[in-house]
Amino acid sequence: MRFWIRLFIITALAWTQLAAAVFCEQTTRSTLIIGFTDNPGIIWQDSRLMYHGAAYEFSETISNYMNVKNSYVIGTPATTLQYLKSGIIDVIMLPAGEYYAGNGEPAPVNQPPGTISVALGRGIGWLLVDEKRPELAEQLRLAIATINKVNTFYQNDLQAKYHVTGNTLNLTDEERAYLEAHPVIRAMISPRQPPYAYLQDGQAMGVIGCIANRIEVDLGIRLEFVQADTHQNMMEKLTEGTADLVMDAYDDNNWAKAHNATLTFPYLALNYVAVMRKDKPLPEKPVIACARAHFYTQAHIEHMYPAEQRRYYLDVADCMAAVNNGDADMTFVKAITAQSDIYQGNYYNLYTNGNVVFSHAVAMAVSQNADPILVRILNKEIAHINPQDVYSIINSEVYRVHAKDTLQAFIYRNPLMSMAVLGSVLFLIIVTLLYIMWLRRKHTHDLWQQANIVSSAQTHNLHWFANELLPTINKYAKARQQGELFVVAISPQRVAFIKEIYGTKNYALAVKSIIDKVKAKLPWILRFGLSEEITHAYMLCKKPPGLTFRQAAERIEKASHIIDLNGVPTSFTYHIGICPVPRSGDLEAAILMDNAMMAHNEIIGKSKNIGLYNTAMHDELLQQQQMELYMEKALAAGEFQIFLQAKYDLTTKGIYGAEALVRWQSPELGFLGPGSFINLFERNGFAVQLDYYVLERVCQQLQERIRQGLTVVPISVNQTGLHITERGYLSRMQSIAERYKLPRKLVELELTETSFIDFTTKTENENALQITRRLKSMGYALSMDDFCTGYSSIAMLRNLPMDIMKVDRSMLTAAEQSERSHTILTQVIELGKRLGMTVLVEGIETPAQEALLQEAGCNIGQGFLFARPIPAEQFWEKYVD
Repeated sequence: MRFWIRLFIITALAWTQLAAAVFCEQTTRSTLIIGFTDNPGIIWQDSRLMYHGAAYEFSETISNYMNVKNSYVIGTPATTLQYLKSGIIDVIMLPAGEYYAGNGEPAPVNQPPGTISVALGRGIGWLLVDEKRPELAEQLRLAIATINKVNTFYQNDLQAKYHVTGNTLNLTDEERAYLEAHPVIRAMISPRQPPYAYLQDGQAMGVIGCIANRIEVDLGIRLEFVQADTHQNMMEKLTEGTADLVMDAYDDNNWAKAHNATLTFPYLALNYVAVMRKDKPLPEKPVIACARAHFYTQAHIEHMYPAEQRRYYLDVADCMAAVNNGDADMTFVKAITAQSDIYQGNYYNLYTNGNVVFSHAVAMAVSQNADPILVRILNKEIAHINPQDVYSIINSEVYRVHAKDTLQAFIYRNPLMSMAVLGSVLFLIIVTLLYIMWLRRKHTHDLWQQANIVSSAQTHNLHWFANELLPTINKYAKARQQGELFVVAISPQRVAFIKEIYGTKNYALAVKSIIDKVKAKLPWILRFGLSEEITHAYMLCKKPPGLTFRQAAERIEKASHIIDLNGVPTSFTYHIGICPVPRSGDLEAAILMDNAMMAHNEIIGKSKNIGLYNTAMHDELLQQQQMELYMEKALAAGEFQIFLQAKYDLTTKGIYGAEALVRWQSPELGFLGPGSFINLFERNGFAVQLDYYVLERVCQQLQERIRQGLTVVPISVNQTGLHITERGYLSRMQSIAERYKLPRKLVELELTETSFIDFTTKTENENALQITRRLKSMGYALSMDDFCTGYSSIAMLRNLPMDIMKVDRSMLTAAEQSERSHTILTQVIELGKRLGMTVLVEGIETPAQEALLQEAGCNIGQGFLFARPIPAEQFWEKYVD
């Protein structure tokens, strides 16, 4: 018996090991071994044994499309070729160099015999395969072709990222001899234009000055700057040959010839914006102040406006003064100097909207009296400078000039911050006085306060309000007979979130301050009662003359819209229910309060924030019943239409992707926006079917465009929190992914934290991590929607592998109103980037908000400033095709 038991166990173990080996062999990706030689910019290994370079990143992308994993072997060109021939490695990575066009694709001139070359792209290099393995070369070509089809700009992006052209400054012996013979070169820059260009103690400053310093270091020369009082004076000196070159000349050869000069390659692009007056609108035919000697005046402004609308001045400063004094209506200045021109010149009546009107490139103009070899040397230097260095110089110089602003300019530029500081001081004084008064009366009113006061907010509670309601109504009997009395139930939204972030005590103090403010501002609020949990309140009000009940409620909402929370002005929205006090008959306080709360509860989850207790509530319930009656038919008939709202790159204004939104074109109910039906569908569970409908429609559109060879962009689709408890959710999502076989991360799933949070414990549901991992393995990208509006956003970042952080618009609007909120927004964006997430901010509606986000480091945005939701067909035609 022992013998047979042992034999059975040994046989079972052997079969188990054999099955495991077969499974691993089937699931393990094969390895592609790549040999290379260190080449900065193309591929190299750092001190931590990490790989970098354009060719390295390209090869890693190729491995995903070949279903292999890469392994790298470093060596000399000779040893890697030997490894290739002996079969130790599969591929050699050959750096970019000279090439010739063969019968087919381009090939390197130094291609070793017996190899097949596969081009990665100009400036990146080639992959070399042994001629005995042509099938591997074809697999590589197919993968590269697929990548280029999905992203036609991928190779250019890699080149720009690693600056693979112009990394080294290779001067000929003749060029070095010229520099040794001319250690000092006379130069000029545009005068008096900080932070763009200006002279200080004979030294070039600003953006152009920093670039001049870089040229001095790279070429080993000294630039001696010739003083020029005006731009016109600078051009005259260049024409006369007083200086060898102008550092910031207009990139126009006709202009250069007119000033006896030759141009280098352009190295900078300047955008121009309009500067106008604040105190009067722009007339139909504005008078334009033009800088006479500036190239952009002739090249752009004179083509845009007729002669009778143009007035000429000596330079930009005179043009700004002319507009400020009312002699002209508008002028055009460089975008990077506009704010500095306004603040440094104390032109507080001027402003710019930030819209770029025209642009031109900037080059260096070399006097024709100088040796032409100087142009060739400067061209090599321009190619050598990384464009990212130029952008960094611009940002640092703009910040440096703003840092030198006067106190008057700072207050003018930051009125909200200045008002917030003053308001905080006044707030502290008021709180201190109230606290002293409270201490004096504390001992004599303890019992009364326990029964009638919310201790944390020091205001009357609901018990006091209920007792005072009927006596107060009787006191205003005449107003009641005229139908002017009404009861209000009001509650702020996101109370739990605010309490968690700022703490219950700070929240209570803030509510106390806003209650005092509202009572003082709106004397027609007769009585006020707050719940002990500070979640809702009741008011008895006397309708002001000329206002309806709804308009009076709007006054209450407006007066309490901004609450100072721990020094941070925070925007609050409310749900408000209104119950008119009957003109006659017996009254009960509890019934009046219940009716107001019924109107309040009826609007929760809807687009409205004010509800009136009357027959209209029954009409709304009827409409909801009609929507529930028609919703199944509407889904089957395709009445739900897909609209797309573009997401865009804040810097390039290029399309990054889009969000799929749904509209209902109902024959029975008319055209309905999502605010009319989404909350209802969330409550009755129909949102689950609608989510799948939208997802399928988006996948169909993307699949069809790929089939036709058209360009596609990532599309995000909202997912309701009901999916977390839906049986078969993951299997159905897997089925959709397998049916359409779209590229990974082309479809994004937008998930709010409410999808994964158990609000009874405020912790993640146990299967949240499993669900997110499974969805990512199917190829979906995961976006954390409405970030910073819920309970546990940080906890979700820590535990769930999300790809995209979508910051809620409320963070953006708060950042506009307070420096502290601005700091929080900046750190949230930085946190997302450090976690490897794409950070997107939604709700951008103004250029100022866009500029704020660019300053905060956000690159991707969404909002009405760039695009509104439009039908999907129009979106592809307008933004992609």
